[in-house]
Formats: sequence, structure tokens, C-alpha cells
Amino acid sequence: MPITTEFKESIQRRQEKLGRSGYRVIAMVQQIISKDKYDANIDEYKKAKKEERLTSDEPDLNGLPHNQYCFIGECQFHLFLPDIMHHTIGMFSLLDPARPEVPGAVLKAFQAQIRVAMVTGDHPTTAAAIAKKVNILSQEISINGGIDTFRIEQDNEKGQTLAYLMRNTTIPLETHDPNEVKIAEKLEIIPYGVVVTGGDIPSMDDYMWDWVLSHKELVFARTSPEQKLRIAMELSKRGEVVAVTGDGTNDAPALKQADLGVAMAAGADVAKEAGDMILLDNNFSSIIKAIETGRLLSDNLKKVAIYLLPGGSWSEVMPVYFNIWLGIPLSLSAFLAIIFCMLNDVVNSLAMVSEKAERDIMSRPPAIRHKTHLLDWKLLFHAYLIVGNIECFSAYFCFFWYYSVQGIPLSSIFFTYSHYGTDPYIAKSSDDLLLIQQKGQCIYYVALCIMQFFNLLSSRTRYVSFFSYNPLFGKARNLTIPCGILFSTSVGLVLILIPWFNSVFKTHPVPVRFVCPAIGFGAALFLFDELRKLLVRRFPNSFIAKMAW
Repeated sequence: MPITTEFKESIQRRQEKLGRSGYRVIAMVQQIISKDKYDANIDEYKKAKKEERLTSDEPDLNGLPHNQYCFIGECQFHLFLPDIMHHTIGMFSLLDPARPEVPGAVLKAFQAQIRVAMVTGDHPTTAAAIAKKVNILSQEISINGGIDTFRIEQDNEKGQTLAYLMRNTTIPLETHDPNEVKIAEKLEIIPYGVVVTGGDIPSMDDYMWDWVLSHKELVFARTSPEQKLRIAMELSKRGEVVAVTGDGTNDAPALKQADLGVAMAAGADVAKEAGDMILLDNNFSSIIKAIETGRLLSDNLKKVAIYLLPGGSWSEVMPVYFNIWLGIPLSLSAFLAIIFCMLNDVVNSLAMVSEKAERDIMSRPPAIRHKTHLLDWKLLFHAYLIVGNIECFSAYFCFFWYYSVQGIPLSSIFFTYSHYGTDPYIAKSSDDLLLIQQKGQCIYYVALCIMQFFNLLSSRTRYVSFFSYNPLFGKARNLTIPCGILFSTSVGLVLILIPWFNSVFKTHPVPVRFVCPAIGFGAALFLFDELRKLLVRRFPNSFIAKMAW
């Protein structure tokens, strides 16, 4: 059958049709050589392998010829040489479908504002078809909006190479001369997809890289290992945090270059050595689960900090500062401070670690590297200046109220230093004053524990209301929270009610009425935080939302 132009076009149309359906199309040719030439090739291959002269640039074909193969559209198949004959066998197609969980995982990545790029050795048509099936080229962006491409051609009249940027292969966007230096500002991500062929990558300059990488959805086809490495380098150069997945030897350079190289357990040893981590189940969706787990861990660590800092540091340090600066009696003993930190707060903070993910955890943008910190100024502002001051004020309110009921006004407490009880004079013995101080310290301790209970319930969520995320039932169920509260309550009751602790550690039973204000202040703190969360949800661009931790 003669290889005419019409026949070639028919084959190409067939290949495009199969490619659009996601099939990999391979052309098969047969090369017939004489036995003498075959034996010579094998002998030369064995000799080169023994002398380690085999280059890595060419595939290892076990002694078969590397050239003089003919493919449709590249040479005439009726060519005959004295010792070599070429025969076209035909074409066959392969369908290598993506795993069923990949499309959903890609959608979750997009929802988390993570761009997923396909870098493959497949034909551009096949790559685009597979990308559409797995949602890398999504319906609402690339299919409805359009897929951008570019074509590099030699302008014979002007004697220069030009790049034609196009949308949907027909709509011209711009003509760019790769030899012309253009200074482009950092481009925002544009809602279109782009398909780039590896053969065009060597001709791309910085301006074209900026244009390509500004697309929301990216597909690179017919890429070599060097080009995969170049793609990772160009993304990193533009400040992107790059994760590369791969399983083959040709993926190793890109895996090594990426900020995070993820190799497959079933992949080549070279890829696993080049990667930073190995995916044991060879499942892309596990990466998305790992991202969600990482965000949950970061969230829970922040919640633990928000819970611990107001009580465990601020409200425990303030009594010492007030004693030194303002000359008032120490409102929290060292023993009670240690018990508060080592038992009350630690158990509740461990309960906070087991919190489940909030609903919006996979819809937030990724943290900005080198800018986002676990304990940033917004979290510290909320923990110390808002919650910490409210808790400290509440505990001191109960402390001073008890002193007032005992007939000791504030004027006899502040700025007395070592003259407390004598200047100004208080008509009580030193033993009575010591007993009042010890009871006041127990009142401060119990009031602080009560305030921390409300802080614990408020800190469980960053933006979601407690009433839709309660710890007793539903998806957010976390029974360690009420268990922690019960444990902390039990510790406090044991310390102030058991006579042995009273005699050894100088603790005393606390009259209930003196800690009731802490319940009111705690409820006010809880409602205040619920209002803050409501405003953050309703007005995500407001000042309050920007100040949210």
C-alpha cells in the first residue's frame, strides 16, 4: 500500500481521535537487517557495555539499532537499502486509565487552592484528554473558558523566530519574539488552562515562562527528564512551593530539585533515593490526605497555644509582677501555679490535640512560606491582650472581692509592699492576714480554672461556631474535652477539700459565692468569641477577619 499524503493525514486524524479519548497511540515499524549486521551490532554492544562506554543519552536497546527507523510522516516507507528493509506494521492504542480516586483528589487540591500540573511524556492530545478526565483541566476553567497554547515558527521574511500565543488553537492572543527582552510584572493567576509541548520548552524565555506559569491549570506533554527539571526550577524561581511526584528514573532530577519530592513505593530505586518521602500505597489521593493532616496538626497546635498562653503564662506571671510592681499580696502561690500548669492545663491541652478538622480546613489558601509562623502576632495578640487580660481581670476580681468582704479595702492592699498590714494599719493579726491571703490564692486558682474551661470551649474552633461543632455528638465529637474538664475539676476539688492537702500545702475550702463571678466572666468571654467567629464568617474581608488567628 503506497504511503500517500492522504494516507498520512488519515493516520494522523485517527491518532488525534484516539488521543482525544485518552488513548496512547504507538506506531510500529519493522526493520529487517542481515544476520551479519545484527551479529556485528550485538558484538559492539557487548564490547561497549563491558568497557562502560554506553552513554545515558540514548535508550538501551540491547544492541538493536538506534536509528534508521521510520515513522509515519517522517520518511518514505518504500525505501530499501541493500542490507536493511523497513516495513510498517501499523499502530496500536493503549488505555491506561487513572485510578478512580484521582479526580476527587485533584478537586480537593484545587479547593485547597493548590495547583496541580500534569507533566508527562504522552502526546499533547492524549495528555489533555487524560487531564480532563482527572479534573486537572476542569470543566469550569479550561473546557468552558479555553485552553491556551503557543506555536513557535520561523518567519522567513523577517528572519526571526516568533511565538504565537493562542487560545483554543484559533484565537490569537499575542505575538512574541523570544529574542526580544520584555520585562513583565508578576502575573496574577489567570482562569485558563495551558498545554505546552516539551519540544517548545527550549525556545521559551522568561516572559513566556511567566505567561505559561500564570495559568491556573497546567499540562506539559512530550517532556524529557531535563525538561521536567526545568519546569520545577522555573516554578521555584517564581516563589512557588513545588512538590513533584514520580516513580521512574527520568523523574529523579525533578524529584531532587523540588521542595518536596514524593516517590512511589513501586517506583525505581533512583527515584526513591531522590525523593524526600515515599508514598507506600502509590496513591495520589494519599498526598491530599497528608496535606489535610498537616493542616489539622497546625490548627490544633495553634489551638493548644491559644488555650495555654492566657492561663499558663499570662495569668500566672501577672500575680508575680503585681506583687513586685504594685506591692499587693501574692495572689497565686507557687504550689498552686505548678498544679495549674502540670495537671489542670496539660490534660485539657492534650484533649485539644485530638480535635477533628474544621469544615473549611481544605478551602483555605496554603501557608506562605517564610511568612507564616505557628505563633504569629495575631495569635499572641488574641491570647495575651484579649483572653489573657480577661482571665486575669476575672481572677483578680474574685480575689479582691474576698479581701473586701474580709474588711480589707483596696487602699490597704496596693503599694504596701513589706508594710502590708501595718501601713496602713489593718486591725487583724498576722495569722489572720496569712489565712486570708491563702484563701484568696485558692479563690484566684479556682476562678482561673473556671475561666480556662470557657477558653477551652472557645478555642476548639477558629471560625466555626461551638454550637455547630460541639464536643458531645456529631462529626466534631471529642469526648476527651468533657473528660479533661472533669479531671481538672477533680484536681481542684481534691486540693481545696481534702484535709491532708489543706494542712500540708496550706490550701483551704473556697466559698462558692466568691468564684461565681468567674462563671459570668467566662460566659461573657465565650459569647464574645462566638460573636467574633460570626463576624469572621459573615464578613471574610473585614478588619476583624484579618485580625483572626
